[in-house]
This record gives sequence, C-alpha cells and structure tokens, in this order.
Amino acid sequence: MQFTRLASAAALSALLCLSGAAAHAASIVVNGSLTGSTVNMGTPEGWRILEGTPDTLDRANNVGVAGATDFGVAPTASPDGGTWVGLGINGSYVERFSQILHGLSVGQTYTVSWFAGNFGLNRPDAASPVQYLGSNAIDVMLDGVSIGHGSTLGLSPNWLSESLVFTATSASQQLSFRLADTTKAYLSIDGIAVVTGGTTPAVPEPGTWALMGAGLIGLALAKRRTLG
Repeated sequence: MQFTRLASAAALSALLCLSGAAAHAASIVVNGSLTGSTVNMGTPEGWRILEGTPDTLDRANNVGVAGATDFGVAPTASPDGGTWVGLGINGSYVERFSQILHGLSVGQTYTVSWFAGNFGLNRPDAASPVQYLGSNAIDVMLDGVSIGHGSTLGLSPNWLSESLVFTATSASQQLSFRLADTTKAYLSIDGIAVVTGGTTPAVPEPGTWALMGAGLIGLALAKRRTLG
C-alpha cells in the first residue's frame, strides 16, 4: 500500500507539472502560426496590414507569388510549419502587420516569441531587377511603439527563435511587426506567440517525463500486485 501511494503521488506530481506547463504555454495570439494561402500583398486570417504590402509565402512561393523561388538563399522549412509572412523595407518604404491582443492584465508581464529568417529576394535578371539582400532584424511594436527587436540577420537558410518581454498597460493592445532599420531587406516571420510570464515557456524537461513514466509504471505494478 505504501508503494501504491508513493507511485500515485509521483504520477500525480508529474501530471500536474505537465498540465501547469501546458496552461502556462497557452498563447493569446490568434493564428500565430500564420496559416493561410500564399498571397502577394496579403496576410493570413487574424492579421491586418498597417503599412506597405506584406506577403504570405512558403518555400515554393516567394513574396506570395505562385512558383516564385527568387530567394537570396533557399530557406529551410519553418519550425512552425506551413506558410509565413514576409516583411520588406527600403528606406522610407515599410511593411508592417498587426493583431489586437485581448484579455491582457494590466501590470502583468508577457513574453512575445517568434521565428525569424532572412532569405531575401533576388531577381537580378528581371526586366526590372529587384534585390532585397541586406541584413536586418524583426522589430516588435506595441500600440505603435517599438519594444525592441530580434537579432540582426544576414542571408541564411536557417530560422532563429527569438523573444521579448513586455508589461501590459491595457486589457487590449495592438501587437505589430516590421523591420528594425531602413536597410533594404526582406525577412520572414512565423510562429508568433504571446504567453503570460517573463520567459518563453519551455518544453517539459526529460526528468518530468521520466517522473511521470515511473509513476505510471508504479501504478501498474501496484495494481498487478493487488490483483494477484
């Protein structure tokens, strides 16, 4: 019986840890995966364009143009899967898109996280050559004011996980993204999430899974012993 109680406690503890992590990881962003059809000059459902003409694209459709693979460097698949949004900038020309966050608690800290990549746009042989190959960063804005930006990224096939922390000042606030400076560039963003707390929620540690497994095995052995 003592073994049974200990095993039950271990399993319950692991389950509570997992459920707590899941609750903490719940994002308040609508369609943070930026899932939608590829489209030039358009954003996925749940998002709206504030400036310029952001695009919804994937590895086979750069700037949302069907079959266009004119990347400066071929991208790897997004860690979040599916489509993503491309943001360009060229001097005073800026592309920015947004979403209103609802259900915020004033004074509460939140973490906004995303994946960023710089695959560029390169059409040197077109009738009107277009090249967006500069280094830049994803800038995060809250109610139109920058709260910081990610790392400055040069052309690369890889995605980078980035995050910032902010404190809510209203129950509803506008979250938007653009590029950080005026250097001519075209960057991609995907997997946007906003969660409660000052750190990006982590995947449950291996030790937690091990604890849960040990508890469940213990319950099974205890039940077998009782039945025997």
